[in-house]
Amino acid sequence: MAKTAIWGQTYKVLLDTGLPQDEFILDSSTLDGADVLDGVPDFADVTEFVLSVNIRRGRASQLDTIGPGQATIVLDDKASGRSFDPANTASTYFQGGYGIAPRRFVQIYAGTAGTEPLFIGRVNDLDIDYVQPNNSFAIVTSVDDLSTLARTNLLPFNPSSELTSARITTLLDRPEVSFSTATRDIATGVATLGTVAYEANDNVKAAIDAVVLAEDGRFFIDRGGTATFQPRIDFTFATAILSFSDTAGTAYAYQELSVGYGAETLYNRVQVGVQGLSVATAVDTTSTTEFGVNTLSLSDLPLNDLAAGTALAQNLLDKYKNPVFRFNEISVTLNGLNAAAGQAVSILDIGDLVNITKTYPTGSPGTVTKTMYVENISHEITPGFHRVRLGLGQAQLITPFILNTSELDDVEVGLG
Repeated sequence: MAKTAIWGQTYKVLLDTGLPQDEFILDSSTLDGADVLDGVPDFADVTEFVLSVNIRRGRASQLDTIGPGQATIVLDDKASGRSFDPANTASTYFQGGYGIAPRRFVQIYAGTAGTEPLFIGRVNDLDIDYVQPNNSFAIVTSVDDLSTLARTNLLPFNPSSELTSARITTLLDRPEVSFSTATRDIATGVATLGTVAYEANDNVKAAIDAVVLAEDGRFFIDRGGTATFQPRIDFTFATAILSFSDTAGTAYAYQELSVGYGAETLYNRVQVGVQGLSVATAVDTTSTTEFGVNTLSLSDLPLNDLAAGTALAQNLLDKYKNPVFRFNEISVTLNGLNAAAGQAVSILDIGDLVNITKTYPTGSPGTVTKTMYVENISHEITPGFHRVRLGLGQAQLITPFILNTSELDDVEVGLG
């Protein structure tokens, strides 16, 4: 059953046993009732046996695509009576079938009521470690549905010229992919793609990754299991949804903060290869003179023309042409927060904006505040603590232009 920690969060870990429930039975079930053909998965609540949970989702930088999220659950198999051991034919989870097995569903919840999803995915591995004399531990490694897309290949077809968001939908709708329409959140993209054909056995995730690179956006499985497409990461009027600080106040406290200031995000020449055409280029000569040439190259993107390639190259150049001092990662321990604040931190997701303030005992200025995107998130959960780590990416914020106040040609203001 669900467990409530001393810091106010309630946790619940559910594993699909493979035994259907609410299955429609002829001459027994009621028409228009709750029962459905083939039933629905029967989830076992295994929270009482959980020793630790580790979740990792997202990407290392904004120039990467996002790989499958992963959750690792360590269970006390001895305390369960070897219920998780597939070698135990007496286990109730393995009676008359495969039971808890690869590709079965996994659900992990938290929050003040134990109803906020942290991870929805499928079992990838179920390993048992035996420790003499009689101890055993089950390690359940699960992955989200990006892994399913990475295991799926296309049949040949010719796409129409369409926006990146429409191409994502086209790929997910393909009969050989058949991704559920109920678990999608596809925002409208800005880039238009061309009509170059997909060949037999082109990988679905690789095809989606090419679309994401052409958009300079994000595609990931969110914490609730929904396939999410976010459009081009561009200058934005958006504001942060949470603030973190190292001093007492209304912002949430963090324990660790790392800073980055390196060449890994300095690119003053961007070359975008457009599929079936040539290479679009954008260069900032002031930066190349100051720092030397640092080239970012993207190849074979499925854009519809060179103009779209040039627009993408310019967008990337505007973000990376100069070195940027940035906050890389923060860690927050929920034990030190009240229950509501702990929930607010734990349900942050990829693409959310957060404010981080660092206070310095010496030097000037005394404080620095930056607004950053969440690009990756991890949870480390044991019976004694819950630590959340947020990997961060830069955000280009603009404020509304105010007549008689804002300056003309100020790149940090715009018409809302």
